[in-house]
Amino acid sequence: MSIRNMVARLSAACPSVDAVTVEATVMAAYDSFRMARVRAYVPILVERRSRRVLRAADRSASGEAAEGGPAPGRRDAHPAPVKG
Repeated sequence: MSIRNMVARLSAACPSVDAVTVEATVMAAYDSFRMARVRAYVPILVERRSRRVLRAADRSASGEAAEGGPAPGRRDAHPAPVKG
C-alpha cells in the first residue's frame, strides 16, 4: 500500500516520466536498502532517492538541460566564472 502511494506521489511530481519507470525506480531504491539494519527510515530514504532520480529524468525529458538549465545530477545552477 505505501509503495503504491509513493508511486502515485512521485508520478504526480514528475508527470513526463511514465508510471512504469516511476515504479521501477522505487523498487530499485527499496532493493538498495534491503540489507539495512534499521528499517524505520527506509521509506523516506527510498522516496528521496527516487525523487532525485526521477526529477533528473523529468528535467531531461522536458528539455530543461538542453535549454541551459542545470544538467541532471548537478546541484549548482550557475557555472563557475571564467577567468581571463
